[in-house]
Amino acid sequence: MARSGEEEAHVPPPLDAEQRWAHTIAARSTRAHGQRTLVKLLDAAVAEFAAYGWHGARMARLAKRAGTAHGTVYAYFADKDDLLFALEQDVAGEFRASLMKMPDLLPGPEGLEVLKAWTQEACATFRMHAPVLHAISEALNDEEDSQAGRAALRGQRKVLSVFADRIRATGVGRIDPEMAALSIHALIEGSNESMHRNELFVSEEELYIGLAEFVHRSIFGSDQSMADA
Repeated sequence: MARSGEEEAHVPPPLDAEQRWAHTIAARSTRAHGQRTLVKLLDAAVAEFAAYGWHGARMARLAKRAGTAHGTVYAYFADKDDLLFALEQDVAGEFRASLMKMPDLLPGPEGLEVLKAWTQEACATFRMHAPVLHAISEALNDEEDSQAGRAALRGQRKVLSVFADRIRATGVGRIDPEMAALSIHALIEGSNESMHRNELFVSEEELYIGLAEFVHRSIFGSDQSMADA
């Protein structure tokens, strides 16, 4: 199935450094030099997590990647978890924003097409930030008291609330909105995570279309999704 021009327009464009780390820059530095250093450190952190994951990432190696002294990292971040928390605020915040754009859920082929545009954007956003999102997932699973993990869970609750509201608004009474919301979130995040780890061998197009069809059929049934097939 070819992608339409309308679907392509839903894929978020790359952000420049100032936009990419807007929250962290505003929160942690007011001077131009410090802001430039922060961008270098945050970009280096993404590369470090991409190469070594949460457990293998090292602050000294990250500083070397950024071209700064080891101690410079600690002028901005208390420890590795604080650094991941900063990344979570910008990166995971963008992914959550894409999820919270879940459209009104409508039956029929038109409703399915709208869902495809939404899942395409969500998947594209995950791909852009996969190393950080994977590191957050590792920290959440393995650390008892992760600041980044707690922030991710707070954000997830907001997403689930939006999902549940959309499901509840359909008036379909045979499913529990909260359980359905949790299942949809887990599937979107888990399938994208599996693709990032090279455990799920499907194309990007197959993934977002499959996710949209799953959500639509789970709520409205296969007859509504395939009415014009």
